[in-house]
Amino acid sequence: MADEGESVKVAVRVRPFNGREKERDAKCCIRMNDKMTTITNPATQIAKNFTFDYSYWSTDGEETLPDGYNKSQGAGKGLDGATYADQQQVFDELGQGVLNNAYGGVNSCP
Repeated sequence: MADEGESVKVAVRVRPFNGREKERDAKCCIRMNDKMTTITNPATQIAKNFTFDYSYWSTDGEETLPDGYNKSQGAGKGLDGATYADQQQVFDELGQGVLNNAYGGVNSCP
């Protein structure tokens, strides 16, 4: 059963650029440091900071294994020292709790 004191968790995850974004030579305007996510307006260079329970960087800093799984290269290997968040990390920190609650009969939504 879920902890009585458990509350809503808010997470954001930045994905890699898709093909269209790469073709257009898009620039990443997001930076992450621990729970802080910073978005910088490319036109004005004005930055806004947001704090979430979890900020997951999945844009670069990964190693693709032979089976296709993307694993972190290690701490600080991404843009501006970000650390790649792989599927296992996201599942361990968020997904497992949702699963446990569902098994316990508690309504959950990812």
